[in-house]
Amino acid sequence: MTLTPATRALDHTPAVRHTDPATTGALTTYLRALGEGRSIVVRPRAAFEGLKRVTATLTALAPDPLLVTDLHENADLHSVTDPPSDSAAVLPDPEPEAVFAYHTSGSTGSPKCVVYRREQVLSHAQAVSDVLELGREFVWAALPPMRFAYGLSIVNSHHFAGLPVTFTDADWGLPGLEPLLADDDKPLALYALPQHTPLLLASTIPGDRLGRLLIAGGRLSGTSATALARRFPRLQLTNMYGQAEMGPRLATWHGPAGDFTEGLIGRPIPGVTLALADDAPPADTRAGDANSAGEPTSRDDRSDSRPILARSEHAMTYCLRAPYEALEPFAGRTELVPTGDLGHRIDAGPHTTLWHHAGRADNVVNVAGTKVDARRVAAIVHEAVAPLLIGVSTRPGRLGGDVVPVVELVPDGPAPRSTAPIRRALHAEFGSLAALFDIKYVDRLTAKESGK
Repeated sequence: MTLTPATRALDHTPAVRHTDPATTGALTTYLRALGEGRSIVVRPRAAFEGLKRVTATLTALAPDPLLVTDLHENADLHSVTDPPSDSAAVLPDPEPEAVFAYHTSGSTGSPKCVVYRREQVLSHAQAVSDVLELGREFVWAALPPMRFAYGLSIVNSHHFAGLPVTFTDADWGLPGLEPLLADDDKPLALYALPQHTPLLLASTIPGDRLGRLLIAGGRLSGTSATALARRFPRLQLTNMYGQAEMGPRLATWHGPAGDFTEGLIGRPIPGVTLALADDAPPADTRAGDANSAGEPTSRDDRSDSRPILARSEHAMTYCLRAPYEALEPFAGRTELVPTGDLGHRIDAGPHTTLWHHAGRADNVVNVAGTKVDARRVAAIVHEAVAPLLIGVSTRPGRLGGDVVPVVELVPDGPAPRSTAPIRRALHAEFGSLAALFDIKYVDRLTAKESGK
């Protein structure tokens, strides 16, 4: 794969900014280091147990001084030779080229750290730029936090393409977008998470100004897509699927928002192969080929959803998992590996196969000794009340070891006064366990630092 188009953009004036001036120093330092090919680790703003060990490990792995930054207030260089054995994980010889690492959004206080080689960062930025057809006919803005997988892929692809993009906080009313729209009369192209849908629907953005909406980092509901198409009639939607370990982007779908169906992730990006578990051995197919890897299906058979496997030329080299005692090699650049997701193929016409994502394969929680599939909970709730967004999580119960399922719903319109229809629907599936569910309507889903 040639990287010339990406590398020629390294001398461009930094094209990425944030409306929060407090980020300017750290962001400028990051972009300079990125352009110069130096080693970088992007950390969460909130400290976590094990951060010092992660920093020591990556300092020892990198062939050059390591920039550690949260893209907000902290941007520190670390250069340590032969760190004490108890401060770093077991690791191979230092890498021959710069490393690039960041942390997953995680569900606990100890996130996983994914470690890339610079070559993969460049190739992924180029593939994303090509697939998204980044162009100057739009004014580009972004709502996801910069320091996690989705935000960093936006930062890197725009920086290497030399195309300006402005990040802003996802505050109610989206006030950070108002100056952009006032200063430039081009249509808006906006990167967002699925849970930003209520903000968009309630915003003052004129219906004809939002030309593109690029969604990743979660599952966009069919109800949300319909509401967005109604609010912004000219909207072109891009729905992206990926994983922090794999670039992160793996597949994209693009089209009118009104044509979107929930779970549709389209085709693999260049350099990526997708397959289903138990397929015949897949051909080495890539984006733009007649079919995706494996035997194509002749219908949209959602009952045939199976684990999705992926291989990506842009994948990470190592990962560090809590308690960060071993640097684990990752095979996903050369082998098909499980993604932890379920999916199936859709025959969309002659020589056109699209991919459908059916949810996580491991969304099971133990409630009072009974296994409850969070995907099934979400499906039942959606069928009962069709909200814009559904969040299914857990919180500790009153007894040690117990968990309580928490269902948060953002309604498509005024919030109903009662959750009784939802509880009745859950009772039909889970019996008396339905009484244990904490069900509530909210304006916005509860989100972590990653915005998810």
